[in-house]
Amino acid sequence: MKRLPRPTKTSIAFSAALLILATTLFFKLADDVWFREGFRWDAPVMLAIHRFSSPPLDALVMALTTTGGRALPLIFLGVGIVLARKNHRLELGILGASTGGSFIFNTVLKAIFERPRPAVFPPLAVETTFSFPSGHAMIAVAFYGLLAVFLWQWRQQGIAVFSAGWVFVIAFSRIYLGVHYPSDVLGALAVGLFWLIVVVWAHRSLRARQYAALQLFQE
Repeated sequence: MKRLPRPTKTSIAFSAALLILATTLFFKLADDVWFREGFRWDAPVMLAIHRFSSPPLDALVMALTTTGGRALPLIFLGVGIVLARKNHRLELGILGASTGGSFIFNTVLKAIFERPRPAVFPPLAVETTFSFPSGHAMIAVAFYGLLAVFLWQWRQQGIAVFSAGWVFVIAFSRIYLGVHYPSDVLGALAVGLFWLIVVVWAHRSLRARQYAALQLFQE
């Protein structure tokens, strides 16, 4: 097992800065949602995006958005098989914990804020849960974002960038379909980033312990 390089002061500072930024942004958005103050830019952004709506594009976006929802278990299964075959069992477990934990975290947050779904224009999909924060976007960060981190560590930069970019494809799809306000998606990306950083550091800690245990066994 290869030992992970020790985190540099720069990487620690960068992670801490991202953590603070994500937390600050989420609480700023959450404060306005909690007090039902609303956001003036929500509806204009949704309407601007909706102007590009067309039947072919609608069908495409409907298909794309499933990669953050109904199709995700199948995608996870495929990724899981590859990780298991490459002996990345710890990463597979962490990926599952990240995705499942994000789902639970999001469910709790939706129940706390109870924000109604937008009614800016007739939505192109039917959703029955609350709106803030977006579950698809938050879970996309937990799955595709973490997968991007792993791929980058394994020097698969091209696929890593694609995986990270897919988070924004899913996030955009939720606004396009009219099932989320932009502020729902932005809040989900913020709290999702917070969760991702926590999971990445948990993974690093577990890897270090795993390596230490292996070294002790070999001695």
